[in-house]
Amino acid sequence: MKQHLPEVELVMLAPEPEVSLDIVRGYATQLADILNNDMGLPPEMKRSSGAPLKTTESVLAFTRNWCRERNALSFAVVVGGKVAGLISLSHMDIEAKQARTGYFIASSFQNRGIGTQALSRLFDIAQENGFEKVTASIEAGNIASRRIWEKCGASFEFTDDDATAYL
Repeated sequence: MKQHLPEVELVMLAPEPEVSLDIVRGYATQLADILNNDMGLPPEMKRSSGAPLKTTESVLAFTRNWCRERNALSFAVVVGGKVAGLISLSHMDIEAKQARTGYFIASSFQNRGIGTQALSRLFDIAQENGFEKVTASIEAGNIASRRIWEKCGASFEFTDDDATAYL
């Protein structure tokens, strides 16, 4: 029997939210909880010992600034009304028709096809906006992320310690 995949929605949080501020704040609160408590996140995303807790306001401010500095769009990955992670389209270069992406999926939502659906939806958004090339640097040991890209039809360029994936 074929496994039913959960429906994944991308909801823009920044630079300009697509939904009401109350909804955005709710998603930012859930993201703060993930960033504060998910021990399965990559080390660079985990809150370091003694660091202040992320708050709704700090997540929103960081995301807005990050988008402004990197010419980016940032989306909450939402499954059944719950935030499963975050995905972005950044370093958008309209003339070169290329952009970069990065994402994370909370541990409790991994291995369910959510990352693949989120990336596929982001590729649709990129193509709708005229981008022909979307790249990401993936550490050599990040097999799960490579599989997500492979399922979305990406090709790779390899260096000693990472792979660059292309749409």
